[in-house]
Amino acid sequence: MNKLALLLLLIINFVVVGCNEPEEIVDAQTQVYSFLKEMNPELHRTLFKMNEEMVLADRKIQQLQELKGMFPDQRHKINKSIRQWQGLSKELTSTWHRLYDKVEAAYVAYKIDEIQGRKKFSAISQELLKEGNAVLAEAETTKSLIEEQLYE
Repeated sequence: MNKLALLLLLIINFVVVGCNEPEEIVDAQTQVYSFLKEMNPELHRTLFKMNEEMVLADRKIQQLQELKGMFPDQRHKINKSIRQWQGLSKELTSTWHRLYDKVEAAYVAYKIDEIQGRKKFSAISQELLKEGNAVLAEAETTKSLIEEQLYE
């Protein structure tokens, strides 16, 4: 569990600070975070705060593990605290993943709508262009007929 939270921290840190990960992964995460920040800044802050809390919980667990090593006779008391922090870490991590997955799904749905909307507009605009050109051609024909009649 600690490794998972650390991995999450690293991923978020890479997005914020930058790293040598493949550009597509970083770019995709950056797009999701930017989308979230723009669409719901409060949720963005909440996820960021949850991440900070996951890091804090992992740090506390590590400190308690070190303390347990220094004071083996106090294992029972220390293990109780470790379990509490692990429970908190697990809950935060699970909730963070669930929320992030939903944000990612919302972003993908948004982009699909945007892409399909543009494609749909492109198809409609082509039909409108054809219709407009047909009307212009008819107008040109009508105009020519009118001009011919004037000169007769």
